[in-house]
Order: sequence, then C-alpha cells, then structure tokens
Amino acid sequence: MFFTNYNVIFLSIVLSVSSLVSGQGEHTPFCGTTTTTESLDFISRNASQIQIYKEEFLAKRSGKNNLNRILNSIPIKAHVIRSSNGTGGLSTSNLNKALTDVNAIFKEAFMEFFLCDGINYIDESKYCHFKKGNEADLKQDYYTPGLINIYFVDDLKSLSGENICGYSNNIGRANDIIIMSNDCATNSSSLAHELGHFFSLLHTHGPDNTKITSELVDGSNCDTDGDGICDTPADPKLSAQNINNFCEFTGTDTDANGHTFTPDTGNLMSYSRKSCRNHFTPQQLARMYAFYQTTKRYLTCPSFNANLSADISSTCEENLTVNFKNQCSGITNWEWDIDSDGVIDYTVQNPSHTYEAGIYDVTLTVSNKSKTIKKTFSKLIKVGTEIDALQEDFKDFSIAGDQGWTSVDVSESGYNWYSNSGATTTDGTGPLIDHTTSKTIGTYIYAEASGANPGDIAEFISPCIHVTPETSKLEFSYHMYGQNMGALHVDIKTDDGYINDVIEPLVGSQQTKQHDPFLKRSIELSSYENQTIKIRFRAIRGASWDGDIAIDNIIIKNEEPKDLKPVQSLFEVIAYPNPITNDNLYIKTGSSQDIWSYKITNLVGQTSKVGTLTSQPINVSDLSSGTYFITIHNADSKIIKKIVK
Repeated sequence: MFFTNYNVIFLSIVLSVSSLVSGQGEHTPFCGTTTTTESLDFISRNASQIQIYKEEFLAKRSGKNNLNRILNSIPIKAHVIRSSNGTGGLSTSNLNKALTDVNAIFKEAFMEFFLCDGINYIDESKYCHFKKGNEADLKQDYYTPGLINIYFVDDLKSLSGENICGYSNNIGRANDIIIMSNDCATNSSSLAHELGHFFSLLHTHGPDNTKITSELVDGSNCDTDGDGICDTPADPKLSAQNINNFCEFTGTDTDANGHTFTPDTGNLMSYSRKSCRNHFTPQQLARMYAFYQTTKRYLTCPSFNANLSADISSTCEENLTVNFKNQCSGITNWEWDIDSDGVIDYTVQNPSHTYEAGIYDVTLTVSNKSKTIKKTFSKLIKVGTEIDALQEDFKDFSIAGDQGWTSVDVSESGYNWYSNSGATTTDGTGPLIDHTTSKTIGTYIYAEASGANPGDIAEFISPCIHVTPETSKLEFSYHMYGQNMGALHVDIKTDDGYINDVIEPLVGSQQTKQHDPFLKRSIELSSYENQTIKIRFRAIRGASWDGDIAIDNIIIKNEEPKDLKPVQSLFEVIAYPNPITNDNLYIKTGSSQDIWSYKITNLVGQTSKVGTLTSQPINVSDLSSGTYFITIHNADSKIIKKIVK
C-alpha cells in the first residue's frame, strides 16, 4: 500500500468509455491509471505543505461570506482541433458553456478558470481522431507554457484503441495538459472530473480499476485507502450497472468486514452516471486548493494577469511601507485588498501601504472591458517578526516556511526546503532520525534533491534576530549524506545586505554512512553586536537525486566572556509553572533590590506583553496556547527563557 495521509497527486489519468449500458443508455467511463514513482515521491515531499494549505482553506471556507469569494483566477489555453479545411470542432457556445459550468463548481474551491487570449484553432485533420501517447507531436507546435492547455478533439482513443472521454497530465511545468473528446466536453461533470484529476484528486474508488477498493465502510482506513480522503465514503466502483435512473446505489457489494457500501453517487470523482455527478466534498475542495497553492501557482496568462511585485516584503521593524506594482498592459481597473480581509483598500495601479506588525496575505483583482480575474498571495508581507533568542528544533513546524521562517525555491524548479520526520523520501540519502530527539518522531528541515536539477538553489531564511551579547554564537546541526551531494552555504543578512559564506561552504557528503549522527557547526556573531540580522541557509543541489541536505537544532548561544564574572542574578531567574496551567506566571529573580522588566514575544517575534516585575504573578490569560519567549532584564543583565502555555 503506497498511500500516506496526504495522498494528493495522481499524475497520468485516462478516462475510457465502456460499453456498459443501463436504463437510459448512458455510457459510464472507466479509467486505466498510472501512478509513477515520481508522483509518489512528490506526494511524500509535499504532504506537510499541502496539509497546511488544506487547513487554511477550511478555515477560510468556514468564515463569514467566504463561500462567495473567488480568490484565484486560473488561465486556460483552449485548443479546438478542426478539419484541415477549417470545419467542425467544438463550437464556441459549447466551450463557453463548459467553462461556465465548471466555474460554478470550482467556485467553492476559491478557483475559477478563464480563457487566455481566446481560442487557438488547430486546422489539422490528423489530430481530429487522437490517440493517447501522441501528445509530443501535438505539443511541439501547439503548447503554451504556464497555462492549462486543453485540447478538444472529435474522437479520442486509449493506447489499446478504446474510445475514451479524456485524460489529464500535470507532471512539472511542461505537461500541463488535458485532452477531451468534444462529446464529453459538453458534459460539465466530465470536464470538472478531469480538472479534479489535474488538481490532484483520485477517483473515489481509489487508484486501481481492476479490483474492489480496500477502503472500509466504517472509515477506519479512509486516510490511507481508496482516494485517501475521509469525507468521501468508501466506493466499490460505481457504474451504470449499480446506479439506477434516480441516482440510487443498487449494488450489494460488501467490504472486508462484511459491511455494505453506501457510496456518494453524486461525487464528481466517482464513476457514477454523468447526470448524477454534481459536487466535490469539502476535503476534496481543500485538497485541490492546497495543490494549486503549493504546486501550480505559476499558472499565469502573460497578456492579462493579476501578478504583483513588492519592493520589499519583510522587515524586522514594527512598521513597513510597501510599494506595490502591477505592470500588465490592457488593464483598466485595479482593486487591492492588502490584507485579504474582503475589503478593497486601493483602486490605483501601483499603491503604497504601511503595515503594522503581523503576517499578511495580499489579494489583487484586475479587469478590462471583457473580464475580471483575481489572485491571492499567501503570507506575502511579514512585519515585525523579530526575536531576541533562537532555539529552534522545528518540533512545532507544519511546513518549512512556518513561524516566521521563509522557504524559497530560488530556481522555481521544485527544489525547496521541507519539514520531515524519520527518513527522507529517497533511499540512500538524508538522515534516518531527528537530531534533537535521536528518534524518528522528531522534526527537522531538509532540501529534497529528487525532481530538481543540478545547480538549483533553495533558501531557508530565519526570522529577524537581534544580537546583543558580545560573544553570541550561532550553532546548527546538519546531515549531508549521498553520492551526489551538493553544497550548503550559510549567509547573514544585515542592514547592508547579505554577507555570503560566513563559514566555509559544506561541499559534498559530510557523513560516511546514512545512519551517522548529525554534525555541528558554530558561527561567531560578536561582530554583529547590537545589530538585527537574518540567517540564510542556502542549499545548492548536486548532480543527481541522492543529495538530500538536512538541518536541525539551530541555536543562538549567549555565552559570557571567560574573563568576566557572571552576573549572579542571571542564574537565579526562575519562571514557573512551565508549562503554564492556571493563567498565572511567576518570576523569581533572586534579588529583591533589582528592578526587572519583562517582554513576552511569540515565535515570530511579535510582542504579546510587557511590564515591570513585582511580587505578584503575571496574568497571561490573554495569551493563546503556544510557545513564547520571556525576556527579563535590568540595567546590567538580561536573560531569556522559553515558556509554554
């Protein structure tokens, strides 16, 4: 069994039409599916990233008025294939109706589709009757990168010569294609079905068309079997043979426990009658939204888009003025929602906005005389994410770019940093255990080499760190094992820009065996005293897949100079109870004569509470559950403690 909890991608799909006829004579399509090793690697690499966006989607969907908001407009290049004399082909009215129908469905996933630069007519009779496997010939002359290319043909056949309805492919940026027969294109459920596959959904009966699903009716294995989604009931593979004209399931099949199946006959990813299929479930919608956010955000119409640029997107200060730009021609109206709260803040082409401390999404809507499109940029602006101490073991991270950290795919190739527990997804490279816990259940961050290109770059950037002690050091642990290991560089950003390679780059395999422990490296920070800096870990991918780079346990160590006596009170400060259990935090300094102040900050450096210590406890009832740092200092001394509520 190859599924994980977040099996979300299915990369080569063929919808075939069987000769089964029932009731009104409706043909029911069946699929021959291919799940590649590449797709399985992708599932494992992106599981945590997709999960975080699924949770974001479900939170947005439950919010007031959010069901009516379309957050992302996605371009389609429609290729209508006709005879060489220019006759035949899918009509414009049928194409427009098909898009209208799928937009009504995908609106619930915060997605809509629009035609980019009209319809491309391909007057080539040889393509009218198309057979799967000949995509290379078609793409060589009629493919637009960066869009979903949908080809509409008169007749479509599988590799074995059967009539098929359509199929999709979404591997990488060079294979964003869907091929549909014209008859199926006019049925809204078929095109929605194919778009569901394009955005990672499996059939509700699972990946195997040759045997009954292993998913149990009671749902106990719903996250690993079937389609890997728990709000789609176990499906024994629907067809016109077990669905009547009233869309009722008439089958008597039972699961491994002897329980009778009760499938959803209206699900768009089922093999139910086309006339019965009309909806996705909330978790299917969430998965498609997450797949778009993590994998297909690059889809853009070059002549009409809502892409934006910002002259600056993050700061360690409490305020930040950002200058935005949208430079696409042909746009007559702009609407900027600078914090994605549903309220339009600006209607000019290039606005400026001053943010206060926080992390913000930005939504841009653009329009011309004929259409309107919209796009949301998640967590684009980060303001005031400064911390005074760093002791990060990543145990609370859902994704690499969490809690004020930033993960950047510099090469835009899929080479990036990911959070992980246990071994990485590729045998023969990467660590087998977490460094902090020395167990497989711990979490670390790693750059996945599989699927990337030699020389690709991935950056992992810390929140802002204020360096105060004269002898501060940065310490981190790393694991670099593999025959084609690349390199790890560590850079520091100051107000004057990045200082590259503050230590000698780590090049090639650093461990001799995969089960070797993490190694440690320290960086002197005394020259950055009283400055605010960022740490950047810059991974460069090696020659092949076996070069996963992992880091863990990143710590700023505040050490006193050896020739000075430590301030006694530093060793007598106690914060209790920790974890906090009753909304009262007590601080004991060991000196009743010193005047101590305190500041409580969250993990991204935002200040939650400040004050002066007294004999009374600090009331922290207004703090939400989570991990915080409390900074305690007087005129001579300073100490930082980690507290948990």
